[in-house]
Amino acid sequence: MIVERSFTPGLAEVAYYVADEAAGEVAIIDPRRDIDEYLAWITRHGMRLVAICETHVHADFVSGARELAAATGAPVYAGMFGETEFPHTALEDGQEIRVGSLTLKALWSPGHTPEHIAYLLFDRAESSDPVAMFSGDILFAGEIGRPDLLGEDAQKKLIEQLYDTIYNRLKPLPDGVVVYPGHTAGSPCGKKIGDAPNTTMGQEKTFGYAFNQPDKASFIKVVMDGMPKPPAYYPFMKWVNKVGPALLAELPGGKALTVREVELAQAGGALLIDTRPAAAFAAGHIPGAVAVGLGESFAIWAGWLTPYNREVVLVVDSHDQFIEARTELHRIGIDKIAGWLDGGMAAWVAAGKPVKSVETVSVRDLVGQLKSGDVTLLDVRDAAEWDEAAIAGSRNFSAGRIAQGGKPDLDGGKVAVLCGGGFRSMVAASLLQAAGMDNVVNVDGGIKAWREAGLPTGRN
Repeated sequence: MIVERSFTPGLAEVAYYVADEAAGEVAIIDPRRDIDEYLAWITRHGMRLVAICETHVHADFVSGARELAAATGAPVYAGMFGETEFPHTALEDGQEIRVGSLTLKALWSPGHTPEHIAYLLFDRAESSDPVAMFSGDILFAGEIGRPDLLGEDAQKKLIEQLYDTIYNRLKPLPDGVVVYPGHTAGSPCGKKIGDAPNTTMGQEKTFGYAFNQPDKASFIKVVMDGMPKPPAYYPFMKWVNKVGPALLAELPGGKALTVREVELAQAGGALLIDTRPAAAFAAGHIPGAVAVGLGESFAIWAGWLTPYNREVVLVVDSHDQFIEARTELHRIGIDKIAGWLDGGMAAWVAAGKPVKSVETVSVRDLVGQLKSGDVTLLDVRDAAEWDEAAIAGSRNFSAGRIAQGGKPDLDGGKVAVLCGGGFRSMVAASLLQAAGMDNVVNVDGGIKAWREAGLPTGRN
């Protein structure tokens, strides 16, 4: 028996291979959209893909189920209540899938979504008890799936279902069942997901806060307290995965664009995303561009911008970076990618086009400016982060709200933008500048640098 994980940084998403070596058969659970890694694994191990298993209609990334089915002919399995519109087998609670001598048994586990199923893995030659559970987004290391992604009305029913799932469907499972979650730390699909690659039912039943509440009211309160706002692209992603995403081969590949073509695209409403590091963006960028640096946070923050009805043009330092950025955008369903600025910022500057910059200040410089009253401090972290550790006199307005067009109420004058480490603040600063605020500065290193400098936090 093989159980192997495939981790996607940025989305903190995990897909799983479940294989019977002797039979040469494998199932893949919750694949992402770009499937080359899965196909290479199957070829390398000499396996035949017999099942593509979905735990639920994903909100945070484009499922690769349809893509993988088209490439291999393998059947797709999904929960019966998901209203999935592309070809699949709808699973009822308790229905089984055979993978050689192994069995994957669907365990309906609603609460994160109504259709959610986990998969219990049995090796009945060894035991009548399940040996593992692929829990999708219902159970993580130290956390459970959030019930608020489908709106306030749906949340009321989902949190009731979540309570029932935790106490009546998961808690009775044997302590020794190994739990393989669909996400690790960094995913917004749970409130505070642990970074362990797996856990056990015994571990979660003993130490997991959700399993140890005295009653339903306490459960609901502790689950929802401090729940951060989900990324804005999630509702669109649910729709994409329900109807079935376009196959990657059907999408435009994007091309190298001249300076003039970029100008025309931007004038026509295209979103210009500058993927370079924050320092490079601050030193000089195209007016109106948004700073979303390539790296682990790129996909989620590009998703916050939700440019699904707009063309996207990328500023990158190389073609390889364009390919990387395009892949990340495709993973969250941003498919209208016109291309990239050929020659990067150097070509823009050489053409004599206008350039803007963002002033960057250190936390030490910020202290002096705050004392003199020369600057307003805008903290763009989530409200729960700000409540936990705020700088005296700061105002809170999250970067996510700014990305969605929200406008913080400011008094005028210079505005210093701060976040946890500097990434979100540059996203927010670039958006504010693009909206016409030229007196915005970015605080280098954010609250992390503030604390490392030994500076105090507190509202007063």
